[in-house]
Amino acid sequence: MAEKRRHERWAHLRFSVIGQLLAAPPSKGALRGELRKLAARDWRHPTTGVPVRFSVSTIERWFYRAVREQHDPVGVLRRKMRSDSGRQSSMSGAVREALLAQYAAHKSWSGKLHHDNLVALAEKRTDLRPVPSYATLRRFMKANGLYKRRRVTSRQTVGAERAEPPSGRHCRLLPRDGRPVQRRTPPQ
Repeated sequence: MAEKRRHERWAHLRFSVIGQLLAAPPSKGALRGELRKLAARDWRHPTTGVPVRFSVSTIERWFYRAVREQHDPVGVLRRKMRSDSGRQSSMSGAVREALLAQYAAHKSWSGKLHHDNLVALAEKRTDLRPVPSYATLRRFMKANGLYKRRRVTSRQTVGAERAEPPSGRHCRLLPRDGRPVQRRTPPQ
């Protein structure tokens, strides 16, 4: 949502730069001079507010894009999103499926461990080749919410109960007889 507002602010800034040219088009041969005047002027950056300048060619490109547009000259000045945005072409469907299956079975594994196991699996299965880089795999996991989870274990084991101090007291267990010993706290 904030990303969309940012793109809208940029579109409005671009339109405000060329708006006077659209409202009162310069006479034939005077466009270049008007573009130079606009390029020499400082404009407020839409997100930071810092003064910013644009080149003549940039303003000219915005102007002609807006002139060619019949219905929405501000919309045409918005940032165009890539058609493959959000997709990773370097990961095949087979690699995605293998990684998702691996993650479902081992949620506590790190990204590096998933990558290493995917490389080992690709040696046996040729449909998983080429294996994407570790960075690509990490980006995919992050984008899909595949974060490392703590291993769920039962804390009701004999060893865990022996290691757990009695409630409310700071003590430790002696290894041989298992009797609790009070810790001394230094005076404040």
